[in-house]
Amino acid sequence: MNIDEYKNIIEPVVNRNNCLLWGIEILRGKKRATLRVYIDSKKNIDINDCENVSKDLTYEPLIDLNLGDDYILEVSTPGIDRKFFNLNQLKAYIGKELEFKTRQSFEGKRRFSGKLLSCDELYIFIDSIKDSNELKFKFSDIDLCRLKPNYNDFMKESSYGK
Repeated sequence: MNIDEYKNIIEPVVNRNNCLLWGIEILRGKKRATLRVYIDSKKNIDINDCENVSKDLTYEPLIDLNLGDDYILEVSTPGIDRKFFNLNQLKAYIGKELEFKTRQSFEGKRRFSGKLLSCDELYIFIDSIKDSNELKFKFSDIDLCRLKPNYNDFMKESSYGK
């Protein structure tokens, strides 16, 4: 079963709980597989949402058929350093700083960070932090892409009005 087939099973369950499916990871361990489901919401999301989705997913027989009875299910929010699973997710984060790793070496390196300038159907455009150059990457050539949160801004927001 591929990720899209899992998504077809998981997404309706997540949506029934008034949440959005952010992404899915399947990790094959030595003894057991881990199914990691990331959920988000347009409003605040909390541990109760994760718990409700987790409970509902345990009753999905197609997941058990493919992963076996002995797998680990993790349901979580993407967090403030969220991983991006597709190009459309990045559109809401233009102007934010990203860290990412490419599948192949680019100009002698694989790790990059910079401010997201824009993105289109295939590419992301980054203002590189180290040399202030605009870089262009095909999203399918990126192995891992995460939001690099500004913790100073985050602390100001969370302590506002206290």
